[in-house]
Amino acid sequence: MKNKFIIFTSVILLFACGKSKNDKQEEVKPVVFEIVEPKFNMIKRTYSGTVNTEALSNLSFRVSGTINNRIAQLGDPVYKGDILATLDPIEYQVSYQKALADLDKGKASLTEASANFKRSEALYLENSISKASYDSATASYKSAISSVNALQEGFNLAKIQLGYTYLIAPSDGSIGEVKSEVNQSVTPNTTVFVLNTSGDRFVEFNVSQSVVGDLKLGDNVDITITSLNNLNIQGIITNIGTLSVGYGNTYPVKARIIDASDLVKVGMIAKVTVNTLAEKDKIISVPLTSILTAPDGSKYVFVIKDIQNNMGVVTKRIVTLGTNTKEGVEVTSGLTSGEYFVIKGSNSVLENQKVSLIKGAE
Repeated sequence: MKNKFIIFTSVILLFACGKSKNDKQEEVKPVVFEIVEPKFNMIKRTYSGTVNTEALSNLSFRVSGTINNRIAQLGDPVYKGDILATLDPIEYQVSYQKALADLDKGKASLTEASANFKRSEALYLENSISKASYDSATASYKSAISSVNALQEGFNLAKIQLGYTYLIAPSDGSIGEVKSEVNQSVTPNTTVFVLNTSGDRFVEFNVSQSVVGDLKLGDNVDITITSLNNLNIQGIITNIGTLSVGYGNTYPVKARIIDASDLVKVGMIAKVTVNTLAEKDKIISVPLTSILTAPDGSKYVFVIKDIQNNMGVVTKRIVTLGTNTKEGVEVTSGLTSGEYFVIKGSNSVLENQKVSLIKGAE
């Protein structure tokens, strides 16, 4: 009787153990997966640059003189046609008045010469004066016309120069810099204001000769303005220099800022981050979370097979690793394009275990 009880108990225990083992094998674990896809290995590189604009204009008077009034101040918004500063106009007013008087005198002489010509012409037709007298009247009339034309040009120039004693804003914008003061003598080559018009802003930075070949027009860049609490904005490369400049054989690059905030001012320091190729060929890169270590030190990942209805079976796959990448680590052998592999949940699954699939972030 005792032997029968022992046999019965053993059968029950074996049955329970077998059932537990089968339940464990049938347990389905959720895992996050990705699909193997060879990609170019991109490296982020950061450079220091300066915000600038092509819409800066150096404003100066078109005649020489002494500034007697500076209306615009640093930072003022200005509009096309606004008077920004004026020169002492006395010298040009005198020249204008003299040119006007000379013109009036010339017109009076022309009126007299014209009348004399008409009278001489009538008398000459009546044979009342000699041809020499008629030719003299004709010459005096033509000379008076030429004189008035010259005086008119002189008057026009004097009028224009008087108008040039006003410095007018050529377009809308703001005063970015003041370079001349009241009572200062200036010439047409003297900059009075730097006008910052509402044009595109961009960041200028330099890259090394080893990187410039990896950049191309239209590439997107990340721009950080450190003085504005690390404000992040986007840019696009618009110009790449073809000649090295400055120290270390660097090449100038220009990136236009997309939708720049009004807070971003010309002259601010910016950090520019660009993505460049580490290798010319595509590589397979996997997250570090997907890599496991076997007792013998070899590295492996779980590959998912027999996929149906978002379910599959995991199996170990030995892999050979290369260098670290932006996504994790390079796999030089062991995986092929299009295979499914586990990136999260590898530590909780066993060989040949069924898993439910959750797609990883794109």
